[in-house]
Amino acid sequence: MAYKYAYDNEEKERALPKLKTDRSMWKLMLLNLLTLGIYSIFFFIPFSFDIDKIAPKSDRTKTMNYLFAYILSLFSFSFVLLIWHYQIAERVETALERRDISCEFGPASFWGWYVLGSLVLIGPFIYFHKLCTAMNLLCAHYNENPIIE
Repeated sequence: MAYKYAYDNEEKERALPKLKTDRSMWKLMLLNLLTLGIYSIFFFIPFSFDIDKIAPKSDRTKTMNYLFAYILSLFSFSFVLLIWHYQIAERVETALERRDISCEFGPASFWGWYVLGSLVLIGPFIYFHKLCTAMNLLCAHYNENPIIE
């Protein structure tokens, strides 16, 4: 007896797990403060998995695991986390362009808000808000159109 596995496109799309679209800078900052920096691990590990799903496969790169970067940053005066965030900004910008989503985010946001903006203390908050907004847009678009050719 032969079994037939026939799925139409709608059933396949329902089978794909939906990516999280409710990331919030306020939640990240508040819980990170309350947990003395531990919450960022639980925030950015799924974040890096999601960007790997969304980012164009043509770049053939994979995001460094945030936990690994976090541990390395303890020994490198946080330079590894700076590199990690810069690479995330590049990958998010590439994915936004590839999916034709209009959002002002990229490495310039990283350098301007996260690095230079830290001199006025408010810059990293703006960077994380822009990052969460861009990622929410990407995830929402991915949930609607998982494959971009």
